[in-house]
Parts: sequence; structure tokens; C-alpha cells
Amino acid sequence: MARIEWDASFSVHNAAMDDQHKKWLEIFNTLHEVMTGTGTSSLTTIPAQSLTEMYDYARNHFRSEEEYLAQLNYPDLIAHRRLHRDFENKIYRYTREIEEGKILLNTNLLKIIRQWLVEHILSEDKKYSAFARQALAPAR
Repeated sequence: MARIEWDASFSVHNAAMDDQHKKWLEIFNTLHEVMTGTGTSSLTTIPAQSLTEMYDYARNHFRSEEEYLAQLNYPDLIAHRRLHRDFENKIYRYTREIEEGKILLNTNLLKIIRQWLVEHILSEDKKYSAFARQALAPAR
């Protein structure tokens, strides 16, 4: 399983959201490095701390993204918000279970997180991106 490298395919054509997505991918990549022992830096972060950082960042990003979607009057905001809450709950549960020693943060869990991030940005976030471009396009 590989790191997630930002490229133009991830862009939602909103600089603030793109910057937040880039930061989120950095957090994932740090978690990936912690789990796999790869990377150039000597990381001392334990996996539960990295996962907590991801959870905290996700919550902040989701709030920001949802505010943006509300400003756009995005028609699928409620469904989009539900996807966010489901992911938040999943990451929160994983973090608690790791801290309590019930599960180990392993590559399978890393794959689940990676898949959600990539699919969410490339599918769900692209939907609001298309809506925003159409909604914000000058009338002819």
C-alpha cells in the first residue's frame, strides 16, 4: 500500500478546500510512515497519536467544508454531512479501541482509511466541485 500523493485529479477547484485536502493527505502519509517505518524522518509518534491527529483534522475540515457547501446551497449537503459523521465515528472508534488495546493499528486499518479518503475526495467532493463551478459560473 502506498502513500497518497497529491495531483490535479484531487482538486475540487477551491483553493481553501484543496489546501485542506493536501494537509489531510500529509497527515495520512505521516500515519503511513509511522505504521510502515518508511520515510526519511525519524518519527517518534505512536500510531494512536497519529490517528487522533487525523480525527481532529477531519472534524475541522468537515466543518469548514460543510460551511462552504451551505454557502453554495449544495442540494446534497445533508447526505454529504452524513458521510462525514460516519467517517468521524469510525476514526473515533478505531482510536479508542487502539488506546484501550482492543485492536492494533495495522495495515488493514490503514487501507480502510486510505480508501475512504481517496474515494471521498475523488467521488463525493468532486460532486460539490461540479455543482460549485456550475453555480458560480457567470450567467450568459
